Amino acid sequence: MSFAHEKLHKQFTEEYNRLNENQRKAVDQVDGPVMVIAGPGTGKTQILAARIGRILLDTDTHPSSILCLTYTDAGVIAMRRRLLEFIGADAYKVNIYTFHAFCNDVKPSSAIRLPNSRAQM
Repeated sequence: MSFAHEKLHKQFTEEYNRLNENQRKAVDQVDGPVMVIAGPGTGKTQILAARIGRILLDTDTHPSSILCLTYTDAGVIAMRRRLLEFIGADAYKVNIYTFHAFCNDVKPSSAIRLPNSRAQM
């Protein structure tokens, strides 16, 4: 393990140890999607960042194959900052969007033209 990887793994472990049991369950679930539902200020961003860190540090998953959606631009910024602490520069390769930005990116590439029902009447 390289020095940089050891440092990132140490930072991840320190953050992981601060989580409670339920938060750790979400972080340790590396297969499939996870939805975290909790009120403001309860650590949702930290949990999701730690989960992404766990996936990238412990598997061969490429950062660009991860999609992380949040409601606010502030959430996107916070997520990116936390990932930088866990995984370094690879944090810029993780797809982090607000729901709206993600939909705007997907919509043009998958647009389906529907027939105008009024014109057929």
